[in-house]
Amino acid sequence: MDLLTKLGLATGAVAAQRRARWSKRLGWPFRRTPFTVAVLVIFWGLAALTGSLLAGPGSGQLNEISGQLQHYRDGHWWTLFTAIFFATNPAAYIVSTVLIAGAVGLLERRAGSLPAALTYFGGNVAAVLVFSVVTQLARYAGDGWLGQMADAAQLGPYPAVAACALAAAARLGPLWRRRLRVGVFAVALMLVLYVGHAETVLALAGALAGLAIGRWTTTDTAEIRFHRSSAREIRNMLSIVVAVFAAGPLLAAVAKSPSGPLTIVRDIVLNPVPTVNELQASCGSTIDASCLQLAQTAGGLGGTLTLGLAVVPALLLLVCAEGLRRGHRLAVWIVVGVQTLVAALSFTYLWLISRVPLYVPHSHTTMLGSGFAHFLPVALTPLLIAVVLFLYRRRFTVFTSRRVWQRLLALIVVTGLALTGSYSAAWISNGGLQRPPGGLRPLLAELARQYLPLPLPEQLGGAFARRDALESLLFHLCGPLFWTVVLLGVLTAFLLQGRRRLREEGALDRARRLIRTGGDSLSWMALWRNNEYWFTADGKAGLAYQEHGTVALTVAGPFGEPAAQVGAVEGFLDYCAERALTPCFYSVTGTLWPQLRAAGFNRAPVAQETRLRIGELEFKGKEWQNVRTALNKARKLGISVRWSSYRELPGHLRQQLSEVSEEWAARKPVPEMGFTLGGLEELKDDDVLCALAVDGDGSVHGVASWLPVFADGAVVSWTLDFMRRRSDGFSGVMEFLIASAVLKLRDSVEVISLSGSPLAPERGETRDGGGGGAAGSGDAGSGDAGAGDAGAGDAGSGDAGSGDARSGGADLPLQDAALARLLNIVGKALEPVYGFRSLAHFKSRFQPEYRTLYMMYPDPLTLPAVGRALSSAYLPDLSVRQTARLLRTLVS
Repeated sequence: MDLLTKLGLATGAVAAQRRARWSKRLGWPFRRTPFTVAVLVIFWGLAALTGSLLAGPGSGQLNEISGQLQHYRDGHWWTLFTAIFFATNPAAYIVSTVLIAGAVGLLERRAGSLPAALTYFGGNVAAVLVFSVVTQLARYAGDGWLGQMADAAQLGPYPAVAACALAAAARLGPLWRRRLRVGVFAVALMLVLYVGHAETVLALAGALAGLAIGRWTTTDTAEIRFHRSSAREIRNMLSIVVAVFAAGPLLAAVAKSPSGPLTIVRDIVLNPVPTVNELQASCGSTIDASCLQLAQTAGGLGGTLTLGLAVVPALLLLVCAEGLRRGHRLAVWIVVGVQTLVAALSFTYLWLISRVPLYVPHSHTTMLGSGFAHFLPVALTPLLIAVVLFLYRRRFTVFTSRRVWQRLLALIVVTGLALTGSYSAAWISNGGLQRPPGGLRPLLAELARQYLPLPLPEQLGGAFARRDALESLLFHLCGPLFWTVVLLGVLTAFLLQGRRRLREEGALDRARRLIRTGGDSLSWMALWRNNEYWFTADGKAGLAYQEHGTVALTVAGPFGEPAAQVGAVEGFLDYCAERALTPCFYSVTGTLWPQLRAAGFNRAPVAQETRLRIGELEFKGKEWQNVRTALNKARKLGISVRWSSYRELPGHLRQQLSEVSEEWAARKPVPEMGFTLGGLEELKDDDVLCALAVDGDGSVHGVASWLPVFADGAVVSWTLDFMRRRSDGFSGVMEFLIASAVLKLRDSVEVISLSGSPLAPERGETRDGGGGGAAGSGDAGSGDAGAGDAGAGDAGSGDAGSGDARSGGADLPLQDAALARLLNIVGKALEPVYGFRSLAHFKSRFQPEYRTLYMMYPDPLTLPAVGRALSSAYLPDLSVRQTARLLRTLVS
């Protein structure tokens, strides 16, 4: 075979492979979602055959294809199904195509073609039945809004699509299940309230039908509830809700003949109209349409710039939605203020239109006769959003720094003064003081009109007349320019990193520098949110603490130069004494015990830290069988470890990491714990090392994070913190991640820590598999716990000689032994909720050394206050309802 023949065959083979790849890509939708493709083909085919693409079906066709109650009565049952294959205009066809491809396609991929088809048609039928019942009852009650929809023609696939979206949500993971449900219901409810067409009510009914179908067709009993979300996801959900309802007035402004209850808010926000006093001042006692038109044009109430001023509330809420997503407390207060103001002005506007019929837009005349029930949402919807945000304000932990506050305030004040001064000078130079009724009151009224995009029930004097060109230009320009500066300034403040809580400027950076100088295995946790700092006078050491009531609860021990840490403890005790605070050193090793015992402190074990000496560790022998199995299984499944910081991870891996975390949090009856237990927010530190178990398809099966431990500026150890696994990930993924960490890190450090297991038994009970006595009681004479503790490094601290760590409590004072016994009981009680003891048992598979972590407190009489402080530190957002649920879980 000559060379040309070989080249021709090779070229042909390459071309065949290319055609096969493209054929596979193009044929993928037909293989995975044949029903969705069929719906789209029918949808567009009928549009072309009936000429409905440009303006919808003709009047003659509507009787045969549109859904309507009278059609059903006449026996045209097929219109239940034909109506969902048509739309009213080209934009509706495009939007419907996107919705069908997304929602129906998602359900078909998750559940199959037959369930998707049944949900698509069955969900529409259920939505139509609900819609018919509701509108008929509304008509019977004399309702002027829903009652008029009873005879409306129904076109569009919206109820069927909404049903498929909510049915598909039930088959997703916790993160996207919650997001899809909240998003769909928020958009559907917003459309009903602001647009109010029959299609929007049908879509909401379809969403309810899809929710019921999803609950009925899935067997997942771990339903995702809002209060089980992490703080990060709660912020995301509230951000979505605020953004959706902020867009409501804008959508109502472009919609054709909106009639929803909140359409009036559109008129308040987007169409400021002059009050009676204003019209009388400009036009005299006779008020007619020509006078209104003159007032709007000559007085500056119309035009592009005025429209820009009118949309300020909506734009401000959209900017604040981004701030909420980023966790800014400033965004919470702005949204609460704006929504409260909108609610108050809504009541005022309703009072005005009830007194002055001239104000009532034509689309509201029927609503006015339908009762107070339609006007209630006008004020209650923004008020409800404000109340919810206020209740969840503690979940927003980013505070704007003092420097950013000062600059933002200075920018707003300077801009406002400059614009106000410019217009005031032009107004006075144009003879404003001589205009009736004279004085500065008309100027103040005009300034209010410029900066407030809402109708004000105040007499504006000569606000609409006798302006020259410069004054008129400034009247139009000052308000939009001022609010543009405000919006950009607020957005810039949100985009800046901010601080996780109010604390001394630069304290976080000082703490970070000292921790790099020296600290223990938990010192990096001092950099987490909600912590405050105390530093020695020479700045060589410090402590992180949280103040809860009268208790100063430290996060681990002191950090900084080792020689200065003893003085840091003494200084912190003096600091607490000066401020009448009770110091409590929490999760500290025995190294502090000689000093604190001399100061009259007591102690009780609160956790067992597990440490691995990995320099020469080999996974050989029977005791390492589980670890070897996990490594071999991962190798067969093509799963490897991706090492990186969170910021450097690709976007799809970060998204999956969030999904894994939310799935874990959603299955807990109470929120994630904080204090010494890190979450997703703590993972985002660039110095934290992330390990992700990723398969060949890019799916994340599990994740673990490692906190650095420094000495003299160098990393000398790593501490395991964040551990999550996907529910359908391969078994043994956590053993695989820890074993992989051992293999990777042993070239750089000698020891790693698997962290402490809070409220877990001491080593003797863990090793025996449970069943022993409380920590410091039944195992006191076994000696097993002491062997682990001494080997973990306490021997060199002076603690080994005391006998306390080895005996598990035999030499403890009576009250300390009783407290240790009580903590053991609490640990057993919390096991069904948080699984601390199961976690300790899991860590024991790695044959670790053990080191006891203690709580050291000054007086047994302070224990109730210390207990309350610990509860507030670990569960700062625990509500009364969640407390009741936790108690029910413990009792059961």
